[in-house]
Formats: sequence, structure tokens, C-alpha cells
Amino acid sequence: MKKAIIYLSAGLVLMLAMAGCRRESALDGRGYGFLTVNLEEDASSSEIVVKAPGDEENPGFSLLITPKDGGETITVADHRTLAAEPLKIAAGNYTIVAKSGTLLNDAWDAPYYEGQTDILIKPEQDNVANITATLANTAVTVEFAPETDTFFTEYRVSVDNGAGDAKMFGKAAGTLNKTAYFAVTGQLNWEVYMVNTDGTIYRTNPATYDGVKAKQHYHLTFSLADATITAGAGVFSISVDGTMQTKTYPLVMDFSGSAAPAITAGFDVTNEITVPAGSTEPMPLTVSAAAGLKSVTLRHASAELSALGVPEGVDLVDASSETIAALTSAGITASSVAFGAQQTAIDLGGIVNKLPLCSFTLFLTVVDAKNNYRELPLNISVISPVDAEVTGATPWARFAMISAKYFVNPRPAGLNFQYRKASESSWTDFTGDISFNESNKTFKAELYGLEAQTEYVLRAVSDKDKETKEISFTTDKAEVLHNMNFDSWWKDGSCWYPNASSSYSVWDSANPGTSGLGVVPTTPEDSDVVSGKAARLESSKAMGQFAAGNIYVGQFNGISGLGAKLKWGVPFTSRPLALTGYYKYSPKAIDNVKDPYKDLKGTSDCCAIKVYLTDWNAQFDINTSTKTFLQDDDPSIIAIGELYSSNNDASYVPFTIPLRYRDNRTPKYIVISGAASRYGDYFTGGLGSVLLLDEFAFIYDAGALTETERELVGYRN
Repeated sequence: MKKAIIYLSAGLVLMLAMAGCRRESALDGRGYGFLTVNLEEDASSSEIVVKAPGDEENPGFSLLITPKDGGETITVADHRTLAAEPLKIAAGNYTIVAKSGTLLNDAWDAPYYEGQTDILIKPEQDNVANITATLANTAVTVEFAPETDTFFTEYRVSVDNGAGDAKMFGKAAGTLNKTAYFAVTGQLNWEVYMVNTDGTIYRTNPATYDGVKAKQHYHLTFSLADATITAGAGVFSISVDGTMQTKTYPLVMDFSGSAAPAITAGFDVTNEITVPAGSTEPMPLTVSAAAGLKSVTLRHASAELSALGVPEGVDLVDASSETIAALTSAGITASSVAFGAQQTAIDLGGIVNKLPLCSFTLFLTVVDAKNNYRELPLNISVISPVDAEVTGATPWARFAMISAKYFVNPRPAGLNFQYRKASESSWTDFTGDISFNESNKTFKAELYGLEAQTEYVLRAVSDKDKETKEISFTTDKAEVLHNMNFDSWWKDGSCWYPNASSSYSVWDSANPGTSGLGVVPTTPEDSDVVSGKAARLESSKAMGQFAAGNIYVGQFNGISGLGAKLKWGVPFTSRPLALTGYYKYSPKAIDNVKDPYKDLKGTSDCCAIKVYLTDWNAQFDINTSTKTFLQDDDPSIIAIGELYSSNNDASYVPFTIPLRYRDNRTPKYIVISGAASRYGDYFTGGLGSVLLLDEFAFIYDAGALTETERELVGYRN
């Protein structure tokens, strides 16, 4: 049995004894040997306690058994299964690899063991292969002396191998008793961070241990020397368990109460630092340390600073002339600091006029010769030289959503918007509601009452600033449809058409299909109206077939069996928010039914008004005989609105149907339909139900809607 003092890792010995059979090999004709596996764990060393995963007394190993002269590799998931079911293997030369665990770059409590050997399998014999599986990654543990708690409220050690995330051994994190395993990169980096009971922070410079190998255990021990109680000295040692020889690296941190490093600024650093773009005002910082400066570093992760040539991390102590020149070129005034110097000055003012509007954090970190630590994060925003600027406008036909930002805290007084037509010179103050986001320093509003297809100019202002950035936008067009008030009708024989003449067709009905049978369901109404004329839709029968009174945007396209073919829609590229108008309904009980609405028989009829905006490239073909209808979930629909009612109305009812927008596509077609019987397409309804429609119109200004209706439209989404 080999000892851990030789293999450094509490190594595992696999005894591979061949005796049994499970699987045929491709090497026929050469005879077979037999393989079983016994595993012994050598835990004779108490210096390093490192176990394989799983059952510590009998961990499982996977086996890869590969013929050396070519052929199929045999895989055994768990060597322990061979005890009950031995492996039959063809005679020949093999390489056997044993593995336990998963090799990760860095992980808690995840050792990975691996071993390998070559073996000649002799036929009709028990063959034995000895494999020593050793730790293939590097183990790290951390220990602080118990008395550390007396003097420190927090202490932690960050360790990494330079190839991935660091593992944090810390009191607050509860990870001091854990073991971290790292893939071997040849190095380990570590850094100590401590906070004493007075709140003073101590932090070592990052350190690296090179020559790191597999099978090594790095045990970082931190203890306070006896002198701590009287003089405040802390002595730290790093013990490396590798060849069973301890290598100690002393690290002394002085806690004697000497003054910690100080950073003073000639400007307010307690909150976000806002600086107007183009400013050349000084931004002086003074760094001092009575014990002498060991490190003065500037760190950032700003693309804007990198573009100016500012290194992401630079130490001013013993900095090269090239480093100082790069900082100077970027606008940062600094000088190389001699190790042990007690003071240095930095000025950031010159960098601001080189930067665009942006925000970044610049960390100034100071460590003195006694490892006292101080860090100042500078949260800097380069802002517009004015109080506020407009950032955008999203126009519709007769309103726009507008937004802006402001740059200082607290919010400037009098923040508002001003707007004007591009053709005019005088500004109009916005008088509506403004929504402020204090955390983002933004504000927005909805500007109502605009004219369609008109260019406007917009700006954000405050009580102090009026001459600010301006943007222009042009509102959409606000189309209407012919004869939306239903005042215009023409007649061909007994058939009425809801348009001004035969030369201009927008609206149509079922009349062309039923008038030849003496039935005209859709007619002009002259007496019971809101204004002018109205459309009267009455559900009737033609040749014994139920026909709902209806009207729609599109054209009648002929008879199909017992039904009709229609072409729905006319070209339309505007985005109305709602359809308004008036209706009056006199329903009858449903006495004509067809599938799938036979269960509605005897109930009150229901009228329907529907609106669709779509992106069709041509009209949509409806066929009531084949049940070919536009479905509400059709992806071509951009916006949809509907109204249903079974009320028996004594007078006209005003309505507003919000159009619920699904996205911001530009429409190509519009459909408006009205029916005295909602399910007339399915030949279901009440004979004699009458729907009167009058004075349709579109709403394009969101200011004409209620807040509930605006939310339904969804234009803010």
C-alpha cells in the first residue's frame, strides 16, 4: 500500500482483478481474461483530509478500458458493479483510466480523482491491474485564529486560479470551513479583506503563488501575533501542504491605531457627482497616509474612459512615465508616487470636456505601508449643461407621447414641455399631466389636441433654462371613410346601397343577394335618426333561409349555395383609437337556429358592431356557406374592437369602441361591420330584430378618451 506522504493527496488505490465476464470484445479468436475491481482508500495521513465524492469508505469510480491496438472502448459507470457481475474481456493490451468526480475550474467540496495504467490481458487467467488514483485538482482551505473575532467584525479571503470566478472564504458568508477545488493553472491568487470593530478596513494587495500543481493542498492560515494585544501587530502565514513540508509566507498588518489613509476631495462626493458636459472646472483629490503610501490605484469599467486611453486599472505608486502620459492625455492630472510618500494629488476636471454624456464609476483605492485600506467610489455623470432635454416623441395622428430627462438633483423647478408648429415661431406651454421618475431622472407626458399630418417642434424647459435641445416630429394622417354618417344612399331597382353613387363603393350589405327575392334587409332610415339619415338593419328570411340585417365595409361578391360570398375591407393606412357613433336596437327572441348555436333558441337576439385593422395585401374573402370567416385570433389583425348588446333600446345609445392594438404595424385595410343578429353568419337569430346605426366617426386624439379606454387601446405598450 502506497502512502499519502508520497502521493500528497490522500490518494486512492484501485486493485483491478480480472475474474468473470459481462461483455464480448471485437478481438475474437484470442481468448478472454476476466476482470473484477477492488478499491482501497489510503487514508493513513491525517495531515490532509481530502475525500472522493460519494461514500467515503468505498467511493465509486468510472472506468474507461481502451484496446491499445484499436477497437471499442469499454465503459464501466461504477467499478463497484463488477463485484457482482465480472467483466469478460478479450486478451490483448489495454489502457485503463479511472475517474471519480467532475473536473471543474472552481467549486466547493468537489475533488476530482484520476488514475491510469496499461495492462496485458492474458487469456483464461485472472489479471490484476494496480491503479493509483490521485487528486487531479488543487485543494484550498482557509483558517483564521479564534481570537480574530475579538478584534474584527468581518474578515474574508478571496482565492482564484486566474481562469474563473473567485471563491470567497468569509465569516459572513459562512464558508470558512469549506474546501475549494481549483483546476490547475499554475497559480493561485489571493487577497485578504478585514474590518475591525471600529469600522476601519484593512486590505492586502492581491498576491499570487506560482508553481501550483495538482495533488497539492494549500491551507491558508491567519493568526494574530501576541503583540496584537499590546502593539496591534497582526502576523499572517500561508501554509502550503504539498510535499509534507510547510512553506510559510509571513504577512504583517499593523493594527496599532496609526491614522488610516485619507482621501479628501474639493467637491461633493457623498452623492452622484454631476458635471455639465464641456466643464473645465477642477475636480481635485488629495491622498495622504501618515504611514506612507504603498498603493494608489484608479479602477473603472467604462467604455467611454477606455476610449480616451484611461487604463482599466493603474497604480500611481512607482507608475511609469508612459502611464502618467496616458492619464494626462485623457485629462487626468496625476504624477508617479514614490513608495512611502505621504501625499499625492489628482485632478479629474480635465477629463470631463473630453467625454460624451455618460455615467461611470471610478474607484480610488489607497493602501498604506501598514496595509490600512481606504476606497472611495466616485459615481460621476457627465450631463447636459442645461437642466433638461427632450429625449423623444412618438406621434399618432392627433396626439404624441413625449419624454425628456433632467440632469441634477433635486429635480429642477418648473420642468415642463413646450411645443409649436414648425411653421410658427411662438411656443405653447404644455398644460397636461406630467409623470416623473425620480430614480431615472426622466419625465413624460401625452400631448393631446394636435393636427394630423403636421410637423411640430418640441423642447423640455425649466424655470432657468428655455434654450434647450429641440426635436421635430410629424403626426400621422387621420383618414375617414366615405358615408360614415349613413346619409348617402342610392338605389338600383329594389336594392339599396349605402354609398353616394355606383361609382364609389365603400359600404355594402346582403341586399344584392336577397333583393331579387323581394327581401331588402338593409335600408335607409329617414325618421328615427340622430341626424340626416341612418342605416336600418332588419333580420329577415329569403326563400326560407334566415338572413341577418347587416352592413359592412367591402363588397358583396355573389351567392354561394344557401349563403353569400363577400369581400371584406377597403385600403386604409391610418391608426384610429376608437370608433364612435349611435345605435338603437329592438331584438326579437331567437327562432332560427343552426349549429353550433342551436342552444340559443328562445333567448334574446344580440346585435354586433365590429372593427378590424389588418395588414392584408388584398380584401378578405368571406363565404357564409362554407363557414369561411375572419377569426379574431388571425395574426393579420393589428387592432380589433367590438360591441354586443341584447338590450331593447327606447332611444339611440351613444357608443365608443376602443380599438385594442396588438402591435405597432401600419394597417393596410379596415373592416367595419354591423349586424342585427350577431350569429347571422351561422343563420341563427330572431326574425324581425332591427338595428339602427347612425353618425359613425373615428377618434384619433387620445385626449377624447377616458383613461380606461386609453388603457384598452394599449398605445403605451
